[in-house]
Parts: sequence; C-alpha cells; structure tokens
Amino acid sequence: MVVKIEKNVPLPQHLYERVEIGPLPLKEMKVGDSIVVEADTKRELERKLKALRMRLLRFSKKSPHYRFRVAKETDRNGTRLRIWRVSRAG
Repeated sequence: MVVKIEKNVPLPQHLYERVEIGPLPLKEMKVGDSIVVEADTKRELERKLKALRMRLLRFSKKSPHYRFRVAKETDRNGTRLRIWRVSRAG
C-alpha cells in the first residue's frame, strides 16, 4: 500500500469546535457531592455531556476508587448537567 501526502487539505469545521469544560474538582468530591455544568444551547449540552462522560471515564480508570454519575437536569433556568460522586458499589 502506498500512502500519498496531500497538501493544503482544509481541516473539517467540527474539529475547530472543541468543547471547553474547564477544570473540575473531581478529586475533592466526596460520595454524595455533586457539581453542575451549564450549557447555553441544546447542542452545546449534548457535546458537553459526551465530553464529560469521556473525561470521567478516563479519570475513573486512573483512580478506580472514584465513580460518577451524570444526568441532565431541567428547571426554570434551562437544562444543565449534574455530576454526582457515587460509591464504588453504586
């Protein structure tokens, strides 16, 4: 198989639109604690949900005694994501 180098191929737009979540206090959380991540649009919420799940998965693999749950919450202020630290058995 021959691999050809191509020049000046533009990067797809979706790769420019990375989701910024910022630092999360995961190590400081105790079982039963929760944090909220806000989103401005439904699309942003879905993208943040996917990014958060991946971040929590990576964190839990490095620190197996930590386990988290993520859920969407809807109230009069809109929809947001809440992350709970749960017990390892939960």
